Amino acid sequence: MNQLSINSGFKKPWNRKKQGYHIDMTPYVDVIMLLLTFFIMTTVLEKPQVMQINLPKDTANVQVNKGNVVYLRISGTGNILISKGREDGSEEEPMRVDPGDLKKTLNVIGANNKELIIMLKFHRKAKYDKMIFVLDEINNSNIEKRYSFGKIDREDEKIMEAMGG
Repeated sequence: MNQLSINSGFKKPWNRKKQGYHIDMTPYVDVIMLLLTFFIMTTVLEKPQVMQINLPKDTANVQVNKGNVVYLRISGTGNILISKGREDGSEEEPMRVDPGDLKKTLNVIGANNKELIIMLKFHRKAKYDKMIFVLDEINNSNIEKRYSFGKIDREDEKIMEAMGG
C-alpha cells in the first residue's frame, strides 16, 4: 500500500484558506475633505458684473439749460446720432458718429462745456450690447459723467429715419 490515501493530510493549493487584505480608507477620506475645503476656501470667484445706475430720489422736474444738453440717439440698426442743444430749446442738426469715434467726439464736446448733460435715447429694437458699448464709451471719456435716459418719440424717429435708420 504505497499509494497515498486521499485524506493523507496533504493540502492542495486550491483548498487553502485565502487571506484577505483590508485597506482602511478613513485617513484618505479625511485628506480628501481637507484638500477640498482648502481649494474651495482659496478659490477666487469672478465678481458679478453689475451696472450701477443712480436714480434721482425726487420725482420733481429739474430745470436744465438746453444749451448744455447733448442728445445721443441709437437707432434700431445700431447707428449713433449725436446733436447738441441750443439755448432756445431747439437742437442742432444731428450728425452720424462712427462707434470708434464716439469717445473722441464726446471728449471734444465735453472739453468746451463742463456742465454737459447727455440725453440717451435708445430705440426699442437696438441691441443691448450697443447700449452697454455706449455707456462704456461715456464712462471712458474725459467728461463729467452726467446722463439721462429718455424715450424715443415721433420727432426722434423722424430724425433717425432721415439719417438712415
